[in-house]
Amino acid sequence: MAHIDPDQVGDVRSSPGRAAGASPAVDLGALLRLAPFALALLDVDEAAATYASLKQDVRRFAKGDPVDALLVTVVGGGIAFYLAERGTNPACRSPWDGILYLATCLSVGYDNLFPTTTTGHALASAVQTFGPALANMAFDAPAAETAAAAAATAAAAAEAADVNRQILARLDDIVRLLDR
Repeated sequence: MAHIDPDQVGDVRSSPGRAAGASPAVDLGALLRLAPFALALLDVDEAAATYASLKQDVRRFAKGDPVDALLVTVVGGGIAFYLAERGTNPACRSPWDGILYLATCLSVGYDNLFPTTTTGHALASAVQTFGPALANMAFDAPAAETAAAAAATAAAAAEAADVNRQILARLDDIVRLLDR
């Protein structure tokens, strides 16, 4: 399993220039402590936890069952959003508020809640960037079903080609008999 040391990450402060009292410090380390659990879902081991393999694993997870990927994004991301915003965002009072906000990020991004922390902005940006494509895949067949359908189609095509070869061979036999 991949390992991220939260002590090396430290605290991430809110964006500078905000109104006074709008956004106290957020501990990104608390959120990053959840990263090993997220990576465990993707079966990433420490030796192979490169950026390229992580992207490949995320794609495989999303295509494996798009509905599961959507639920993990909305529920997991919503809870992470709540953890990042609680105590600093008066509109984010429960995990349900975070889940609802992240769900709206998949499409129009409208809600009466807006991120006030750097971590909240990062989560919202990620879901707003990749969420619409993920939501678009929600009713696609899981990868296993798609592969099985493709294999069945290929088998049917191979059988049809074999029948065509048999017909051609029989026609060649008929032509030979007629040429005598």
